[in-house]
Amino acid sequence: MVDKILPIPEDSLVSMLKSLPEDNLLELFWKVLVESDVSPLTAGEKKDLSDGIKEFKNGKTIKWEDIK
Repeated sequence: MVDKILPIPEDSLVSMLKSLPEDNLLELFWKVLVESDVSPLTAGEKKDLSDGIKEFKNGKTIKWEDIK
C-alpha cells in the first residue's frame, strides 16, 4: 500500500470528524489508532489506559461533541 500525505487545516479536519456519525468515528479511530500499532503497551501506556477507564467510569470524560 502506498502512503499518501494530504495537508488539511486542523479546523477543517475537526469539523469533518464532528460531522461523522459516532459509529463511523469509532471505526475510524480504531483503524487509525489501534489496528496500526501492534506493539506491546509500555508501563506508562498501561497506566494511562487504566486512568482513562477509571475517568470514563466516573463520568469524568469529555463528550466528542464538546471538543473543538
